[in-house]
Amino acid sequence: MKRSQFGQAIVVVAMAGTLLIAGVGLGVDMVVGYFYSVATERAAAAAALSGVVFMPDQFSPSNAMPPGSRNDATDRALDEARRNGFDTADAANGIVVTPSRVTGYPNQLQVTVERTAPVFFMEAFGFRPYVVKKIAVAAYLPPISLGEPGSQLGAALGELGRTRFSFMRTEGWGTDRGYGDAFTPSPFNPPAGAGATDDVHQISYANATELMDPSVSDRGGYNYRVTIPGGGAGGVIQIYNAAYAPDGYGAAANFCNNDNQNPALRACSTRGISWYHEDDDMGGATAANYPAMRYSLYWVNNLFIRSSDVLLSQTTVYPIDASNWSMASNQYLVMGGSSRGRRVTQSYSGGLPTNMLIYHNWIDPATYSEPQDDGLVSLQQTGAFSTYDQGGVLVPGTYRLRVDTLDNNGRSFTSSSTIGKKGYALRAVNGDASRTACTSCQTAAWYDMCFFTPFDAGLGGSFTMNLFQLPRDYAGLTVTIDLWDPGDVFSTSGFVAINILDPAGAVATSPLGINIYDLGQKRSSLAARNYRVWASASTNRLASFTAVDTRTGVSANSQWIHLEIPIPSSYNPPPGQDWWKLQYVTGPATITYDTVTVAVGLKGGPVHLVP
Repeated sequence: MKRSQFGQAIVVVAMAGTLLIAGVGLGVDMVVGYFYSVATERAAAAAALSGVVFMPDQFSPSNAMPPGSRNDATDRALDEARRNGFDTADAANGIVVTPSRVTGYPNQLQVTVERTAPVFFMEAFGFRPYVVKKIAVAAYLPPISLGEPGSQLGAALGELGRTRFSFMRTEGWGTDRGYGDAFTPSPFNPPAGAGATDDVHQISYANATELMDPSVSDRGGYNYRVTIPGGGAGGVIQIYNAAYAPDGYGAAANFCNNDNQNPALRACSTRGISWYHEDDDMGGATAANYPAMRYSLYWVNNLFIRSSDVLLSQTTVYPIDASNWSMASNQYLVMGGSSRGRRVTQSYSGGLPTNMLIYHNWIDPATYSEPQDDGLVSLQQTGAFSTYDQGGVLVPGTYRLRVDTLDNNGRSFTSSSTIGKKGYALRAVNGDASRTACTSCQTAAWYDMCFFTPFDAGLGGSFTMNLFQLPRDYAGLTVTIDLWDPGDVFSTSGFVAINILDPAGAVATSPLGINIYDLGQKRSSLAARNYRVWASASTNRLASFTAVDTRTGVSANSQWIHLEIPIPSSYNPPPGQDWWKLQYVTGPATITYDTVTVAVGLKGGPVHLVP
C-alpha cells in the first residue's frame, strides 16, 4: 500500500472512531437527559398532587394550620419534591421548585421543577450542562354535597309535607340498625341473625380521619359542612328541635312549630303521618331510653384534612318528655342530666316563646344557654371561639357541625338502654338582627347522612327528593351510592322500586353499564368481594332496583345496596342544576315512614393531574 493510501486509511479510521465515540457519547448523554427529564416530571407531578389539597386558603407557609406545621401547599410541594430527589438546598445542581397559584382556578396548584442536567461525553464537542424544566398542575374535585340545595337541610314541622319532605335522623346505641340508622347504633345490634358490622362514619377517629376527642364517639357522628360566604354580615348556624322530645304518636303528636302562643297562627305540617316520629318504638319508655344530644361546631381549615379542624363549641341538650305539649303548664318533663324529674312550663312574651326554644324551634347551638330552660342545655366554648365569633355571628368561612347521640345523662355513647330516634333539621342564616334567610350560604351532609321520609298515598304512589349535587368536574368519573335499609316501605301492591334520577329528572343511565350489589350488613363487603350481584354493568344500563316485591320475595330491608354509576365525559349541567334525586316508585295506597342512611363517594381519589 502506498504511503498516501495508508494515511488516508488512518484518517478514515480516526474519523470513524471519533464518530463512534461521539455516537456513544450522544447516546449516553441522551439517556442521562431522558432520565433527568422523567425524574423532573415525576417530581413536579408528585409535588403538585401533594400540595393541592391545601388550596386556596393555605397556599403559603404563613397560612399553615396549625402555624409552623408545614400544612400548606408550598411546604408540602417542597417536601414532596425533596422526597423525590429534588432538594432546593442542592444549589450545585441548580434545583428550583416553584409552587404557584393558577389564575381563575382556586382548586388547582401549579408546580415548576427544574434542575441542571450534566453532560459527560459530549462536553468534548462543545456541549454544556443544560436546564431540564417540567411543569405539573394538580386539581381537586369539590366535595360531593349530600342533602338538598341551599342553606337548609331537613324540614321544620311547619314545612314538612309542604315544601320539604324529609328531616335528619340519628338513633340511639340500643336501637336495632334495621330501623334505618346504619352508623350510630351498636355494631353488635344488627337485625336478628346477622353478624356484627364494622361500619363507621367516614369522619371518625375509628376511620383515622378525625383526631381523638373523648367528648365525642370514636365511631363518628353525623357531620354537616356549612359555608358562610364573604361580603356580608357573617352568619349563624341553627338547629331545629335540638332536644330529643317525643310528644305523641298519630293524632296525639304535635304537628306545629313552637313559635306562637296562638295555635291557629302556628306553622304546622300537613298532618297525616308528617310529624317527627320521636315516639316510634318508645312504648313504656323509661328515662334511660331517652338520648341526650351533643352538637360540636368546628372551623374548617382544609376540606380534606379533618384533623386540622378547630373545635369552637360543644352544646349538650338533655332530653324531655313532651307528651303534655298541649297543656297550659308543666308541659315538659326533664328526662336526663342534673335537672331530671323536674317540669318546665313554656312561657311566652308577645306571642313568642321565651324559653324551651330547644323544642320545635330554631336555636344557635354555639351560643344558646337559655337559663329558663332549667339546666337542660350545657354550653362549652373553647378559647378559639372568639377568633371566629363576632358578637354571636360567625365570620365567613367553612364550618363543620357534628351531631352525636348520647345516653340520657350525656355521659356515654354506648348505653344499650338508649333507643330513642332523634329528628332534627339545620340551616345557616344571615348574621343580621332578624336572622334572615341566607340565600348564598350552603349546607350539606358530609360523606353520609341519615334521613326520615314520612310519605303516604296522598303523594300519588311515588316520591322524589334531592339526594346529592354533582358538579361538571365529575364528568368521566364513577360515582358510588350506598343506601342502607331502603326497603321499609308498605304498599298494597307489594312492589316498590328505587330510582336514582339525573339532573334532567330521568332515571340515570350509562352506556358503560351500572353495577348494583347487595353488600349485606357491611360496606366493607365490597372490598372483600363478598356481595350478591343484583345487576351487572355488562348488561344493566339503569340506576334502578327493586326494594320490595312480595311476589318474588325481593327485599332491600336491613342491608346495604351499592350502585356504581359512570358519569359520561359529556356531562355538563349548568351550575345549580346539577342535583341528583332519589325516587320511590310504588303502587297505590303506599305508606312509608322510612329511615334511610346514604353514603355517596367517588371511585378513585378526588385529587388528579390536569392534562
